[in-house]
Amino acid sequence: MKIETYYEMYRLIRQECYLDCLKEVQERNLRRIRAQKKIRIAFQSSCLAEWVGDALVRKFAENERFDVTVVIVWQVNTDFDKEIPALIEHFEQSGLPYRLSDGSVKPGDFDIVFYTSPYMEILSHWMDRDIPLSTLVCYIPYGFYLADIQKMQFNLFAHHICWKNFTLAKGYDIMAERYSDIGAYGMVYAGYPKLDGLLDPACADRAAWKIAGKGSVKKIIFAPHHSIAEKPYYATFAANHRFFLAYARAHGEDTSWVFKPHPMLGLSCVKNGVFSSLDEYDAYCRAWDALPNAKVEMGEYLAYFASSDAMILDSVSFMAEYLYVHKPALFLTREGERFNEFGEMVASLLYRASGTDYAAIEHFLDVLIERDPMKDARENFFRQVLDYAAEHRKSATQFIYDDIVCSIGV
Repeated sequence: MKIETYYEMYRLIRQECYLDCLKEVQERNLRRIRAQKKIRIAFQSSCLAEWVGDALVRKFAENERFDVTVVIVWQVNTDFDKEIPALIEHFEQSGLPYRLSDGSVKPGDFDIVFYTSPYMEILSHWMDRDIPLSTLVCYIPYGFYLADIQKMQFNLFAHHICWKNFTLAKGYDIMAERYSDIGAYGMVYAGYPKLDGLLDPACADRAAWKIAGKGSVKKIIFAPHHSIAEKPYYATFAANHRFFLAYARAHGEDTSWVFKPHPMLGLSCVKNGVFSSLDEYDAYCRAWDALPNAKVEMGEYLAYFASSDAMILDSVSFMAEYLYVHKPALFLTREGERFNEFGEMVASLLYRASGTDYAAIEHFLDVLIERDPMKDARENFFRQVLDYAAEHRKSATQFIYDDIVCSIGV
């Protein structure tokens, strides 16, 4: 029996023997790669919100041993007409070499592939069945694991074929031992390369708020999730989207807003009847953009994080990401939401209010942003669990690069 892909190996090898086979495959690949003059590396990207950042690609490209390519791989649950053109424009402007996953480029064309999406079964031409055993697989999550969906976070096919599974925070290995069939194999605590930009003191200067810096204006990010009717439930947008737009309009002189919706929110709104069409959703977004004190931001957001005063959200990964800027956040709750162990700890550090409790939301905006009585608790958690730059004495980008180079022996 000849096995050529990870998919075949995963399906055909008995579980008690699988990990030994995986290790042997990876060691053979390493022996071959070390002898090559050029090592071909690909970075998979499906949308800007999930992109790990240009810096990591550039870091590898600077080393003459590596031949680096970004591969734009669309997935079926995203808005192709918005996400893919935005990615193409981004990589055109950045000057990074990129290819489209139109069938002309496959995972097997590379020695090492970095995936940012673990949902390989919905990736065009880069599906779970397309990865040969000759390719080493690395994974950098596009967000923090906070939701109560541990199988999807630790026990998907993608997790079972990783050579390097770079984790964002301490404690992931403990959950992996509990929920993954292969335990914490391949897991390396690196931190979050997407957030390395916050280490730059000038990061905040790149934000373009409409009325930033005028008097005592509060700069607020509103970041709604897409899970209107998907379990576990988080999105409260169906109930409060009109309230937030009206509030921003009524407070045009003392608040400035960035509307940062999840990339899948528009499709979810149409699917679940919040809006009758994507055109109607787009009209809602244009209403935000038309305000003198608000704008819609679909792409890079670190500068807005760094320069904001607060965030209001029900987007899950942002619960942890926003802790890196040491500002107060209000998480909007609803019935049916569930978190894993790590998510429960993060949720306990945020101000919380029902997504329909407009009085509590206004209290956060009027009072809690300035008083911020939970600040010390957030800072203690950040130092103990999230501050990868202090622990490693380097950025996550540098850590991942150094780890790969050391492992290969370049």
